[in-house]
Amino acid sequence: MLTPEQEWTLVACGMIAHADDMLEFGEWDQILRLIDTNVDDEQMQPWLDMLGDRPTLERRFAELEPPLPHFAEELLEQAWRMALADGSGSEVEAAVHDRIAEKIGVSPDQAQSWRDRWTAEAATRAELVVGFAAALANLDGRMDSAEAAQFDSLLERMPVSVSRRVELSMLLYSPPKLEALGGRLVGLERDAREAVLYEVAPLVQASERGDREREVFFELAELAAVSPERARELLAQL
Repeated sequence: MLTPEQEWTLVACGMIAHADDMLEFGEWDQILRLIDTNVDDEQMQPWLDMLGDRPTLERRFAELEPPLPHFAEELLEQAWRMALADGSGSEVEAAVHDRIAEKIGVSPDQAQSWRDRWTAEAATRAELVVGFAAALANLDGRMDSAEAAQFDSLLERMPVSVSRRVELSMLLYSPPKLEALGGRLVGLERDAREAVLYEVAPLVQASERGDREREVFFELAELAAVSPERARELLAQL
């Protein structure tokens, strides 16, 4: 049985994902991650069905009682992360986000202020993700075509400007040092640290050899205070 907070999170994120009438890969990937985190196996299919159907989500949204006030900011942040999952938050997604905010007692001005902050934080986190991805792709001294493809796919959905995305693409050929990246990883909040690991995990799986990449991935997980069990789950979800 889901808590009210878990149900609100799933419904709000689902509404954002459907805001522009098209579920992007990054958005659906994020939905699957939310379901895996919050929903028991026996409840999974009903939630998959609901989250794939916008009218059903809208009906459930109308039925939900507002959550406790202390949960409002966390809920809206989770929902805005969904908007950023495909690379940027659109005006349509912001409008849906405002609808959610209004229902839970948050003013449009406050919601906009939070969105601005979360978007900036996501861009900072994205640069770290891309740095790790570039370093992992080059870890063994050679780059597989699958690794390059995963890097390009990841970069495409990072919430940064087009011009910055072009600049970051060059990291694949001149990757940063893992030690410096690890220091920046430690400075993030726990959820953000795990999110970084989740994003770079496909690069680990894409390597044709992968032993050294896995070793480094688990070292990063330890730095991020993510358990070995959870790190294995992140790799297994791919």
